[in-house]
Amino acid sequence: MSVPHPGGDPNANLYAQLKRDVLDRVPQITLVEYEPDPIEARQLRAVFDPDRLPPATGPESPELTIRWYRQDPHDWFRVDYTDPNTGIHAGWHQDEDHPDLGRAHFQYTIDDETNRRAFSFEHETPSLILWDIVSDLFERVLPKHQ
Repeated sequence: MSVPHPGGDPNANLYAQLKRDVLDRVPQITLVEYEPDPIEARQLRAVFDPDRLPPATGPESPELTIRWYRQDPHDWFRVDYTDPNTGIHAGWHQDEDHPDLGRAHFQYTIDDETNRRAFSFEHETPSLILWDIVSDLFERVLPKHQ
């Protein structure tokens, strides 16, 4: 069960920035949607072309979901990757779910086994944090766990 974010409202303008500055520039992503819509955006959903992933994963499209709340002193966010073809779930979270791991953590689930570790970001700007996450997904997570 997830600890709810401590406050603040989702910011549709922030989601537009994350879409424009990061997700629209990733060639493996074929669709980015605001959920439930661009005005009341509560999260972003990015859909990957499974044939463009290194390695190709299968017929169904993996997804990346982003929920982000701007607040002081640190933003609350959850960025989750799921691949229905392989059963992999990977998440980069800055929330209060696992205080023993610090402010942020990375977790992945394979074959119903979940592992977590502390994770830190070089940047504080949301777009740069999301770039770090997408880079980590392609450089470390997918090659190791596909």
